[in-house]
Amino acid sequence: MRTPLTTLLLALWISTGALPASADPLADSENVQDTAVLQAELAELEAERARLENALQQARSQARDNPLSEENLLLQDRLQQQQAIIDAMRARDQQQQQQWFLIGGGTVAGSLLLGFMLGRSGGGRRKSSEWLN
Repeated sequence: MRTPLTTLLLALWISTGALPASADPLADSENVQDTAVLQAELAELEAERARLENALQQARSQARDNPLSEENLLLQDRLQQQQAIIDAMRARDQQQQQQWFLIGGGTVAGSLLLGFMLGRSGGGRRKSSEWLN
């Protein structure tokens, strides 16, 4: 059983258009068309959202890659500078090695010449014939 108050509220609610009073075929076709339009708009909005999401992802990737590429360029410049320093040090080391080789060779040659000259001059010693016996 319904109370009179509930019945009155239900009647007011129906009269204000909150509930459809009757099934209208024209209203149903409009609802179907509205639903189709809304679904098409939803599909467009989802496609736009996906496109914007991809653009955001690309922008984030570029923002992340940009500092890395700058750092890469700085490191490449630094590497070239270090390689130039290493090449200069190797050239200097090789030059020093050649210089010491020449000094050593000159010392050996001078020692041989001095020894030969002292041996020929006799050096104040008598020649003994002990070796011949």
